Order: sequence, then C-alpha cells, then structure tokens
Amino acid sequence: MASIRTMSQEEQNHLSLLFHAYDVDNSGRIEKSEFSTICKELNVSSQEAERIFNRLDVDKDGTVTLEEFISGFQEQHQEEHDDASENKNSSTVEGFSISKGHVTSR
Repeated sequence: MASIRTMSQEEQNHLSLLFHAYDVDNSGRIEKSEFSTICKELNVSSQEAERIFNRLDVDKDGTVTLEEFISGFQEQHQEEHDDASENKNSSTVEGFSISKGHVTSR
C-alpha cells in the first residue's frame, strides 16, 4: 500500500511564484506556451507537459488557472511518489524537482 505524500507549502509557494511570473497580464490564467516554458524550468519532458496541460484544461480554452496548475503538479507529484514506493528495488528518475527550480523575472 502506497503512503500519501503531499507537496510541502514551500513547493506550492514556488509553483505559485512561477505561475505569477508567467501570468504577465495578471489574468489569473496562463496559456499552453507559458505552461510549457515553466515545465522546461522544472525539467518536465515536453510530452509529459502536454499530457498534464491537456488533463488540466478541462474547458479546452487553452489556459489553466493557478489552482489547476498547482493541483496538476500535486497529482503528478503523488503519482511519482506512489510509483517510487511501489518500485523500491528499481531505480526511478524524478520527473521534476520543484524545490530546485528557480524563478526568473520577465
């Protein structure tokens, strides 16, 4: 049975800072290209970024909100933790590291 591991407040704050750095029009939404750029900073593959964005953009308007953005990474974080817990004997590569990323001003 996998244990539950949620993102820390620090990780959530980091994601929020990244989101706001790319939400240049202060609309509370980021577009797919901005989402992809953030994912690159977090070392998420372009295929994985595409999959996450498509799952989060439920209304198919080409944008995600801050809440959707954070929840998407929380779900991804939990999936990776569950996979690592189930496969302790095999080596796993973390898809992204939120705490190691950096925020750049634009």
